[in-house]
Amino acid sequence: MTTDQRHGACATPEAQTTQSQREWILAAVLFGLLLVEGIREGGFWPSDSLFVAIVSIVVLVVGMVLVPPDRRSMLLVGSVVLLALWWLVRALTAETIRSFLPLGASMLAFPAAFVAVRPLVGRARDVAALAVACLGATGALVGFAGLVWRWYPMAIPTQALWRISSTLTYSDAAGLVLGVCLLVALGVNLCPPLVRVTVCLCAGGLLATQSRGAYLAVVCACLLVPWRRYVRFAVPLIAGIALGVAAIASSPDTSAVPWLAVVVVAAAAVSASPWRDDGRWWDWWDSRAFRATRDSRVVLAVIAVGLVVAAVAAVAVLHHEIGVRALAPSDQDRSSEWSAALHQWRSEPLWGVGPDRLLTFRAADGTYAHFAHNEYLQVAADAGAVGLALLVLTGFATTRVARRSDVLSSCATSALVCWAVAGAFDFDWHLPFVGLLGGVCVGLAARRDALT
Repeated sequence: MTTDQRHGACATPEAQTTQSQREWILAAVLFGLLLVEGIREGGFWPSDSLFVAIVSIVVLVVGMVLVPPDRRSMLLVGSVVLLALWWLVRALTAETIRSFLPLGASMLAFPAAFVAVRPLVGRARDVAALAVACLGATGALVGFAGLVWRWYPMAIPTQALWRISSTLTYSDAAGLVLGVCLLVALGVNLCPPLVRVTVCLCAGGLLATQSRGAYLAVVCACLLVPWRRYVRFAVPLIAGIALGVAAIASSPDTSAVPWLAVVVVAAAAVSASPWRDDGRWWDWWDSRAFRATRDSRVVLAVIAVGLVVAAVAAVAVLHHEIGVRALAPSDQDRSSEWSAALHQWRSEPLWGVGPDRLLTFRAADGTYAHFAHNEYLQVAADAGAVGLALLVLTGFATTRVARRSDVLSSCATSALVCWAVAGAFDFDWHLPFVGLLGGVCVGLAARRDALT
C-alpha cells in the first residue's frame, strides 16, 4: 500500500474533502500561472521567467507536502530538480548567472506542474484537461484574429507568409502548444460541444502556424491516441483541417482577410452542432455486424479515396505556400546551429560551456544565434555530459510515471510525446509556459493506482 493509499484509508470524509480542496487550490494556482504567462509571451523574458521560477518552487514544495510522491514520481521530480540545479551551477561558474533564465525556470516549472496536477482524479482530472484544451483554443482564436487583421505580433509574416504566433509571439512555439492542446482535447469527455469547438480551433490553428517541427511532432504523437477518438471527433477535425487550409491559402495576402473570420465562425458552428452525441454512429461503426459485412469495406474504401482526393486538392491549392516553407532558408540555419552546438559540446564535453552561449556560424540568414534550436543539443553543449545524463534520467523517469491506463492518459501521453519530439527542432522549452504545459501532460498521464 502506498503512502497516498494509507492516507486515504485513514482519513475521515471531512479530512478527504479538505485535502481535495487544498489540491484544487494548488492546481488553480498552477493554471493561473499558465494563463498569465501565456498572455505574457510565454514567460520568456527575465522578469517573467524569474516569477515563474519562484512560484514553481513554492508550488513544488507545497505539493510534495500535501501529497507525498511515490518512488516513481520522486525519481521524476528529483531528476528534473537536479538538472535545474546543475544548470544553475554552470550559470554561476560561467559567470553568467542571468543565463540560468529562462530555461532554468522552465525546468522548475515542469515538476511543479506535475506535482500540482498529479493528485487530481475523476472529474477534477477531466476539468484540468478541459482547461488545457480551452487554453489552446483561446490562443488559436487570438492567432486567427491576428491573421484576419494582420495584427502583429499575434500573427507574424515569415518568408512573406502570415503565420499564427498567438500571444506567445512565436509561430513554432504556438504550433507546439496547439498540437499539445489538440491531443489533450481528444481525451476529454466533459462538455462535448465545447470540446468539439476546441478540437476544431486547435487543429486549424496548428496548421495555420505552418510550423514544420510541430507538424512532425503531432504526426509522431497521434499514433498513441485511441482510434475511436478520431471517429468521435471526425467532424471537428475535418472542420479544423478546412479552417487551417483556408488560413494557409490566405497567408500570402498582405492586407486584411475578413473572409477568414467567416470561415472561423462557420468551422466552429459546424463543430459545435450535435453530431449524434448519443454515440450511436461510432458504436455502429465499431460493431461486429458492420465489420462483418461487405459494406464496411466499401465505406472504408470510399473514406480512403476521399482522404486522398482531399489531400491532393489541398496540395494543389497550397503548392506555393508549401514550396516556400519547404525551401525556407531556416533549414540551412538549423544545420549550422546544430553543427555549432556540437562543436561547443566537443570543446567542453563533460561540463559544457555554460547556459545559452552564443553560437557562431555561416548560414543564409546570419552568422550567429542565441539558441541551438534543439533542446537536447542545447543541454549537451551548455551543461555537458552531466546535464545530458540528467536529461536522459528525466526521460526515463517520465516513462516510468506515464501510463496509458484510460483514454485521457493515452491522449496526455501522446501530447507528452509531441512535446518531447518538438524539442529536437526548436528552442520552445525555453518558454516557461511550455515547461508548465509539459508538466501538466505528465500529471494527466500519471499512474492512477497510487492515487486511488
